[in-house]
Amino acid sequence: MSSTSLSIFSAFFGLLPLLVLVFIFVFVISVFRRVERRAEERLKIEKETAQLQQQQIQEINKRLTTIENILKQVD
Repeated sequence: MSSTSLSIFSAFFGLLPLLVLVFIFVFVISVFRRVERRAEERLKIEKETAQLQQQQIQEINKRLTTIENILKQVD
């Protein structure tokens, strides 16, 4: 091998650990972003569910109040 080929080869293998670390860093960041998006979506769904349940509870309370008033009138 010529000295130019050896220096290119040495430079590549000198940079290889750095390239691997950059790849690992990018991979970890992308995984965290996916996890964060999923968590945000779950939180959004949970908030919507809680709001729907609150509306249902309010409707049930209205019905119970109506039933209680009817029962008071019957007595």
